[in-house]
Amino acid sequence: MVSILFVPSVRRGNGSGHLVRCFGLASALGTKAAVFLSNDPGPVSWSSDELRLAYPREMSSVRIIGELRSEARFTLVVLDNRETPAAELEHWARWGTVVAIDEGGEARSSAAYLVDILPRPWRQARLGLPPNLSSLGYLALPTARRLPPASIKRVLVSFGGEDPAGLADAFLKAAVGNGFVSAEQITVVTGALSRSAIRFPGVTAIGPVQDLKEKLRSYDLVVTQFGLTAFEAAWAGCAVLLLNPSAIHEELTRAAGFMSLGIRKPELKVIRKVFQDPAELIQASLGAAPEQRLDLAARLELLSPKHAGDCPVCGLRNGQAIFRSERKTYHVCPACGLVRMAYFEAREYPYAERSYFFEEYKAQYGRTYIEDIPSIRAAGAKRLGVIESLLSRSSPPGHMGQSLLDVGCAYGAFVAEAQSRGWNAVGSDVAPDAVEYVKATYGVPAFIADFAAPGADGLYPRNLSCLSMWYVIEHFDELARVLRRVASLMQPGGVFAFSTPSGSGISARRNPADFYERSPDDHFTIWSPATAPGILKRFGFDVQQIVVTGHHPERFAGVPADARSLRYKVVMAISRLLGLGDTFECYAVYRGLADGGAA
Repeated sequence: MVSILFVPSVRRGNGSGHLVRCFGLASALGTKAAVFLSNDPGPVSWSSDELRLAYPREMSSVRIIGELRSEARFTLVVLDNRETPAAELEHWARWGTVVAIDEGGEARSSAAYLVDILPRPWRQARLGLPPNLSSLGYLALPTARRLPPASIKRVLVSFGGEDPAGLADAFLKAAVGNGFVSAEQITVVTGALSRSAIRFPGVTAIGPVQDLKEKLRSYDLVVTQFGLTAFEAAWAGCAVLLLNPSAIHEELTRAAGFMSLGIRKPELKVIRKVFQDPAELIQASLGAAPEQRLDLAARLELLSPKHAGDCPVCGLRNGQAIFRSERKTYHVCPACGLVRMAYFEAREYPYAERSYFFEEYKAQYGRTYIEDIPSIRAAGAKRLGVIESLLSRSSPPGHMGQSLLDVGCAYGAFVAEAQSRGWNAVGSDVAPDAVEYVKATYGVPAFIADFAAPGADGLYPRNLSCLSMWYVIEHFDELARVLRRVASLMQPGGVFAFSTPSGSGISARRNPADFYERSPDDHFTIWSPATAPGILKRFGFDVQQIVVTGHHPERFAGVPADARSLRYKVVMAISRLLGLGDTFECYAVYRGLADGGAA
């Protein structure tokens, strides 16, 4: 079954590198991959028939898809498209999680996963986030290599499969026409899609060459434009000299460290210098070469996207990426403001394991969950005070304290405190050991259940006065399903109470990249006090109170960890005043939905 669909640029004038790379990646992945070449590409793109004539071997060795059915789905849709407009990105996101390779268009800011193989110019690098993956080693590098040349005797000229700017002819006119090199020293490769003719007597002209990269080591100098061949030749040990068709190619050339002849019209003084003393050229080529060979096809195959689709609250497909790393991407939704994480490594989460509450909890907090129960109960007492106050104002008489469900009850600190205050409390958790502890130790009803599981509505008590989730809601990737289920279980005027890390606390503000990198990989959403009211309103809840917690003055620059110091006390007061704590509690009353709503 095809799980990865490659979508290369086949636009006339964009060269053939995107297409050749996709052919190579699809071939390496075998039956798991296919290449999309539209049956109706339009007038500005190469047709499938033209490409089949130009690349007969490649197109016969991989699966080609010319039209997509509405029900088709892929684990990954890999765009090797040079520049992808936002509308086109949204189109492809319907078919699977989008990975963009060397993307220079609007898709760069919102694709689920971004791979930069070729270096980006400094101007673009400053305007955008670093990619999830970046290495020249992901190029399809040749296996055949040579030692760097001592002098320039054999020259290969190759400007890709198309050469729409006629760069090969421009170089020959400058180099051969001015006597810097003899025609007999030069071999020109004409690309599969090229319409140019080589007219210089003595120059060897050859047609498209299969596996050209494996032939590069036979030449001392390779003249090309910025692109795949330049890096392949540098890796093979050749001297590399570039002549570029545009300013962006020239900027990329400088970023990579290659020596250039300029844009379209070769600089004669550079050609003269190269053939008289190639030492500087050879050194630049060595510096621009990739450091190691990596397997991009294998890396793509390992990507296992989770929660990489639409916003889990409002359903918008694309958001703005605000952080990328090799294993995850965070997007912020432009409609509801929710920050969501897309995760790309397959892993199991140990919520049901005893170690989650003992060894792992102790590693983070210095004591096990059981040892921490007194302080958790004390916090629970304060939380119940807020809940009871809201219920006294919002619920009909007689409903006070009737029923409470604590989702993710762990070892029962909160439900035990609620029971002691007269609540009819019930707990649920995915951890069997925790559920048994709650029942045996406190006599509180508890059961094993995953609150986000489809079809689990019948497991939970209804007409609740309160449903609570303490540091649980961020673990749900299917957030809309969870919030709809919460709403379905509430009585009118009931309180939904939860706590969660804050995306607007001092840690997130001071160093956002470090905050997102350190955010646990099982926290699929990041909330903030500012976005919570709008999100919950979609599901029928009216936020009545937010309590910002987790104030840590030592996380402010220049503040000591000594709670007795004046600076610590002043910053603590500022943190409380401005709501800069790293966690918060949210208390919302269920009002129901008008006109159907999200729930």
